[in-house]
Amino acid sequence: MMRHYETIHTDDLRGFHVVFSVTHEDAHPRDVFDDSESEIAELCDKIDRGLYVWFCARIEVYQQGILLGSDYLGCCLYEDAKQFVTESGYYDDMVNNAIAEAESNLNKLFALRDEVTA
Repeated sequence: MMRHYETIHTDDLRGFHVVFSVTHEDAHPRDVFDDSESEIAELCDKIDRGLYVWFCARIEVYQQGILLGSDYLGCCLYEDAKQFVTESGYYDDMVNNAIAEAESNLNKLFALRDEVTA
């Protein structure tokens, strides 16, 4: 199934272009939170009324338009997806993970190039 992601924030960090986007979360809040049934019902009501957003977060890291690293986190609940960037603490961790993957992939590519040209 193809997912639609909405871009929320972009940044240029440490030589990479970072894209933060979100998509609908398939998991139901009752499967994630240990709250009472009435608290879950209230959360779901707030999600349905657009007071909260329930999403899966994605960080992608590019260089020269080439995707080199990514990280995902599901079951995110905020009043606004932009809060994920400024208030969660997860955003920075995910960016660091995706950049580490990008750097690792670049190192592998450079090593392969060096093997081929040697």
